[in-house]
Order: sequence, then structure tokens, then C-alpha cells
Amino acid sequence: MINKKVRFAGALFAAVILAGSVVGCASSKDAISKDSSSKAAATSNTPIDLSVMFYTSANIQITHDNNEAIKFLEQKFNVHLNIMDVPIKDYETKQNTVIASGSLPDVMVWSSYPNANLGSYIKQGAFMPLEKYIDATPNLKQFPQQIWNNLKAPDGHIYVIPRPRPIVRTGVVIRKDWLDKLGLPIPKTIDDFAKVAVAFAKNDPDGDGKENTYGIATDIKLQNVLPLFYAFGTGNEWLKQPDGTLKNFAIADGNKEALQWMRDLFAKGGLSKDFPVQQGIVRKELQSGKAGMMIESYIIDYAQDIAALKKVDPKAQLIYIDPPVGTTGSSGFNAGTGFAGGWLIPAKEKPEKVQKIMEILNWEASPEGYHFNKAGIDGIHNTKNADGTFTTNEKYISDDIKELIMISPYDIYSYVDGGAPADVQKVQRDALDMIKDKGLFNPAPTFLAPTSIEKKPDLDNLRLDYFIKIITGQLPMSAYDEFVAKWKAGGGDQITKETNDWFKTQGNK
Repeated sequence: MINKKVRFAGALFAAVILAGSVVGCASSKDAISKDSSSKAAATSNTPIDLSVMFYTSANIQITHDNNEAIKFLEQKFNVHLNIMDVPIKDYETKQNTVIASGSLPDVMVWSSYPNANLGSYIKQGAFMPLEKYIDATPNLKQFPQQIWNNLKAPDGHIYVIPRPRPIVRTGVVIRKDWLDKLGLPIPKTIDDFAKVAVAFAKNDPDGDGKENTYGIATDIKLQNVLPLFYAFGTGNEWLKQPDGTLKNFAIADGNKEALQWMRDLFAKGGLSKDFPVQQGIVRKELQSGKAGMMIESYIIDYAQDIAALKKVDPKAQLIYIDPPVGTTGSSGFNAGTGFAGGWLIPAKEKPEKVQKIMEILNWEASPEGYHFNKAGIDGIHNTKNADGTFTTNEKYISDDIKELIMISPYDIYSYVDGGAPADVQKVQRDALDMIKDKGLFNPAPTFLAPTSIEKKPDLDNLRLDYFIKIITGQLPMSAYDEFVAKWKAGGGDQITKETNDWFKTQGNK
């Protein structure tokens, strides 16, 4: 799934950069009309060369050969694409090399933001601030303001055009059939969740006569359990204090209660005894019928999860429910930045090329661009059904349409699996509706404290080491205070100072 998205974002841009003004609809003010395309072509018969750099999941060269989508877009837009597709494993090296050389592509993708290397390149003046161009793109400006806020660099400028994703995209998924069999209501409070987790471990919900199930799935990285901590008021990454300063979630006051809660749950079997030595198999625990719930499950994964689970237990039912509510009312899911990296334009790029790139990006975020993304060229890549929907064909797949558009409109339903059965899609849509306003925001989502670049990996490992040993009983609860002291002395205090110094500059006291 991830690899598909990666290539989708990359090549996509390529196509759109061509398609931008191409597939527009004359009846829509958002579309790039045929008239404007003709005028552009009339101004210059020489196609504009645009170089586009992105990463792919494999060493595959994207070519123009027999690609009707690319041909159509290039003819319409009077553009020639120079595609620089790089295998993902080599991409970081390649991007650093091209930046060091000073010979940058016209537009390139950066897979994450904030990013220490990118921040350094921005300070050096390698990339262009884009606010004035964004202001001229009405479709891009329809992205939630929170996304644009999250993209602001420390200097206040925006350098990245985002690849949008739903801001809140995870939910609690639970075995409804197990609840019904054990006569349990849907859990709501943090205490309810503990009772259900233990019951899933002790009361044989799968009916095989063995004690081989458990409640909540997680692993050595404590993946997929953030909402449990949020219920105890730890905050998302940073927690704003009554005096207006920020406190890191690693040492938030609620951690003691959260760790005691998880320690008790582990002792009673509500967590897998093996989670401290497991990594990267959280979903497999759910799919195999061993775990009864995931506290933080990506909605997009539901289609695969329920399909795999039903192979094990055809009567299995998975539903999404609200996050656990703590004793003080604290509750929520992780609210992300609303994007997965984005695109940058070199600081020295010619204005006409920048304008053309932004024009195309604006088109990509329009209804017409989204239709091209989803269905390709009407009559060539799809067939229109009697109900007005479209069914894509093999040509749509072979022409890599999904990889020819770089961005899309902001759409929470982009996390609905369009290839899944209708009932599965309905579950996903309903879940996305349910969670959309339940996000817990990080007050400093894209600030990278200078000290964190060097120290954060060690501090994260320190936190996980102590937290897991406390949860599993290898260390007493009193060890948490020891952890806090080490975290502060190991760079945490300096990171906190740097973050708060920046936070004050944003108008916060």
C-alpha cells in the first residue's frame, strides 16, 4: 500500500504537469480550458521542458512508450517531461547529490516534513518560498488551513506544496462478534477498555476452549496505543501548560497513570505477553484472530484486515468505535499534519515555469483533475456506467494513471478502499465521518528543535526501554521518576527550551 502511494505521488506529478491545463472542462472555472491550452500552444510551438524528480518503489523506468495518458497530456499542455525517477532506497543519496551539485530539477518531492536536512537546505536558500503562488491557486487554498499552518517553516514561509492526507485517519477497531458472545457493551471509558481487554484474554471469545486470545495489540515500539496515553492527558507530542509553555509528552504528568494502567492490564493478560519482543506485526495479530482490538488502526487498512480475518473466522465482525475517555474527559486520536511530505521548487527557478507548475497543481486539486486521477481519460481508460460512475480498464492500469498525478484535493474519503466491497467501503466512510473531529493536535507539529536532531533518537529509545520495563513489571513504578531525570539531563530539557523559545515567537506566551 505504501509503495503504491509513493509511486503515485511521483509520477503523478509528471503527468499532471502535463495534464494540468489539459483535461479541464470549459464549463468549470476551475478547469484549464481548451482555449487556454490553444493560446499557450500558439504562443510557443516549442514544448516547455519540465524536469521532475521523485522516488519509486522499485528500479522501474517510466517511459512515454505507448502511454496514451502522457501523450494526451503533453500534446494538450505543450510540455515535455524529463522524468527523474529514483528507487526509494537510493533517493536520499540522490537528492543530496543533486542539491550539492546546484543542478536541481524544476520540481522535486521530499518524503517528509519537517526534516533536518531539508531545513538546512531551506536556510541555505536552495528552495523558493511559495506563498504568493499559493495565493493564486484557489483549489490548493481549499486545503484545510491547519495543513498550511503546519507547513510554515521557522522563518514563517511555506516552501512545500503538500501531498494531502486526512488529518485524522485512525480509529479504534474491535471484534464486535467477541463483544456479543461475551455479553459486553461497547467500551467507552478507559476502565471499560480494561475490562473488555481482560475478558477477551480470559473468557474464550473465539470458542476454541483455549486461553490463546488477548485484548489490545501493540509491539515493542508501543505502536497503535497513543489514544490510551491521550486518555490520561499526556498530549500529542507536546502538551500546553496553564502558563502557556509546552511540556513534552514523554514526561507529561499523565504518564504515571497511563503506565500503571497498562502495567495492570499486562499482568491480567489484556496485552500479549510477547509484545516486548514483537515488532511490525500488530495488524497480523488482529488478522489472525489473536487480538480483539487495535486502539489506533488506519481506516484504509480495514479492507485488508477484515478480508484476512474472515479467512480465519468467516463470522468475524470488526467495527470502529470512539477513543477511550479518561477520568478527566481527555480523549482523542492522533491528529497528523495532513500531508505526507510534498513538492519543492528551486529558488532560482524561472517565474514562468513556477507559474506553470502551480497552474497544473491547482488543476490537480480540482474536480476535473481528481476525475483524471481516479478514472483517466473518458473513453480511453474507462467506461461510463448507467449510474454515472466509471469503471477503469486495463489501459488505465498499464498507463500508470495513478502515478501521473502528484496531488489531489483534500478528501477524508481518500482512505476508503475503492476496490473493496460496498459494505466494507461503507464501514470506512462511516468511520472517517466519526473520527474527523476527534483529533488531538500537536501544538508544535513541524518545529524541529536543533538539539532534537542529535538527541531525540536516544531519548526515544530511553523512553521505550523504561516504559516497556515498567509495563511488564521488570522495573517498579518508581523507575518512572528515574527516567524523567535521565530524559531531562540527556537533552530533553534543552529540546524543551528550544521548542518553547520558538513557540513564543508564534504569539504564544
